[in-house]
Amino acid sequence: MGIMASNISWDEFNHQLKEAFNIKMKYVDDLYFNVIKRFDVGGEFVKLNDMESLDCLQHMREMNGELCVITDYCYKKKCGPFIVDASEINNFVKDFYAEYGEVFCSTDIIIISFAEKLIWVLFHEGIC
Repeated sequence: MGIMASNISWDEFNHQLKEAFNIKMKYVDDLYFNVIKRFDVGGEFVKLNDMESLDCLQHMREMNGELCVITDYCYKKKCGPFIVDASEINNFVKDFYAEYGEVFCSTDIIIISFAEKLIWVLFHEGIC
C-alpha cells in the first residue's frame, strides 16, 4: 500500500490559488465560478462510495499532472491539502480509508490542477 501523496500548507495553497485563478477561498462555494460543465449525481452523494465519487469528478474532465486534493480530513487534521499525481489519484482514493482512517468523500471534495487552471468540485448536494 502506501499512498503517494504529500501535503502543502494552507498558505501555499492560497498563494497558488491566487496565482492561478486570482481568487481566495474561504468556503467551497467560492470555487463555483466560470463553470464549464455541471453534472448532477442525483442528490445527496453520501450514498456514493469513494471510488464512485472520484468517477463522477473524472467524468467531468480528464485529470493530468499534479493535483491538489482537499477533503474534510485536510480541515479536521489541519494538515493542508494533499498533492497527488493524476496517475496515482485512483490508488490514493482507493487506499484513503486504510491510510487515514476515514472515507475520502464525506462532504465536499475539491481537486485542483493549478497548471491547467481547472477545478473539480463534488458538492455535498451531489453536484459536480
